[in-house]
Amino acid sequence: MPKKSRKKKTFIEQPEPQARSSRFQFFLWICAFFFLAALLMRLDVITAWPGAESYSLDHALSNARGDSMLSFLYGLLFPLGENIDSQSQAIWLFPRLISVIALIATAVFTFRWAGKLFGKEAIGMGLLCAGASLYLPFFGKVATPDALALLGQAGFFWLILLAGADREKNYLLPAGIFLLLGGIAAPLSTLVFGLGTILAGRLLMGGGKQWMNLLFLLAIPLVILLLQGNQGIRAYWFWGGQPLAYGKFIAYSLLGMLPLMGWLMAGLRDVVYKVWRGEQSSKLLLSGMGIGLLTQSLVLPLLLAVVAGKQMQLYFRENNYPWKDWVRGGAVLHLVLAFLAAFFALSGAGLTFAGAGFRAALGMAAAYWIFSLLGVIGLYGDKRDFSLGGSILSGMLGVLFFWVQVYPYFETGRNWPDRLSQQVELKLPTYIPDHKDYSPALPYFRKAGIPLVQDSAKADLYLTSWPMTDTLSSAGIEISGRIILEQRTFGLKTE
Repeated sequence: MPKKSRKKKTFIEQPEPQARSSRFQFFLWICAFFFLAALLMRLDVITAWPGAESYSLDHALSNARGDSMLSFLYGLLFPLGENIDSQSQAIWLFPRLISVIALIATAVFTFRWAGKLFGKEAIGMGLLCAGASLYLPFFGKVATPDALALLGQAGFFWLILLAGADREKNYLLPAGIFLLLGGIAAPLSTLVFGLGTILAGRLLMGGGKQWMNLLFLLAIPLVILLLQGNQGIRAYWFWGGQPLAYGKFIAYSLLGMLPLMGWLMAGLRDVVYKVWRGEQSSKLLLSGMGIGLLTQSLVLPLLLAVVAGKQMQLYFRENNYPWKDWVRGGAVLHLVLAFLAAFFALSGAGLTFAGAGFRAALGMAAAYWIFSLLGVIGLYGDKRDFSLGGSILSGMLGVLFFWVQVYPYFETGRNWPDRLSQQVELKLPTYIPDHKDYSPALPYFRKAGIPLVQDSAKADLYLTSWPMTDTLSSAGIEISGRIILEQRTFGLKTE
């Protein structure tokens, strides 16, 4: 007798797919172009960013790079970039390309696997929101292990949900591969993330033996952690900073979603409402955000984008969409805040970047605010093209204009570590304060062959800085520079 066909078990009822119009297809392509352009622009000239990138590049240049697989790989890639242009920051190009590839691969696997669970249209909108955020795409431009950790942890999260929804398939091998990727970047964070994800899946989705098999995979990040030993910040990445900086992590994750503020507010309200009513998919999303927060994983801002994108799908599909006031109110509030922020930012830019620099900042602020205004007009006029296009393009074009137009003026001040290291004629032991603001100096001094010491008593030179307005401080070697926004004078002195 023929075997009866078995239906695959899923925990979400998938909506009927809707045909995409040619206009929407064009919108997707143009958004993909803007995102990739912003992601790839100036990778070979950006000065190392304070925090995770500076720490990871410095570790890859040091004799301790063999203790980390990622740092060892970075070390192998440095000569390729330096052969392209030894006078610029091209030495960091190929490590940065690893972050680019990790971010793009995260989007591909999220669309493929999360689309099976939540619907490809909702996940597609969520990925557009992720691309329009001011926070998440940044990690694709700098050589930071956080981007690789995002790939490993996000891939593992979606596979665990698939393992609970479809128990007839074996997801051990792909889940193990993604745990390996996450473990290489951040073994401790990945270990906690993996354990939390499996426990949440077991509690919310039920099942039996498959969860025990998945638990054995946690040996992968554990073995990596034991082999690499205690590496401090390199075992638990969050910009290479303190692993318990939850306030900053929450603040930057939410601030990064400002272009989509209304959609995010409605999405969080919708998730809480549906969790209260017992909907399993919302419980899983909320648990994923909780685990991402606990481990300070970039999975948190990714899931925030997915939540916001889901509301973009529901807003125009449901006749009695309950959170319209949340979307509209949040969008109007964001419009007002964006205007005030642009006003004060341009006031500062007028003093700092006179002439062409001010016009560049004005163009970026205008693009961001005008498209935000179009989004609000679309919401109140029930125009889907304006509301979605305005919200998404405001973030994407704002980020693109920053890297293309505004950042070159920042780079003239941010490259102080390279300029300062070139002025050191005698390569004496140098002490660099253990603070994120000074971290960009680490890879440049090490690259210039200047010995770095962690004990200030053993140093002959000391890196210091003071405000530009301070006319009393001085050092043997002085140079003006910038810590992202703040202008300071940096110097090397003997005592």
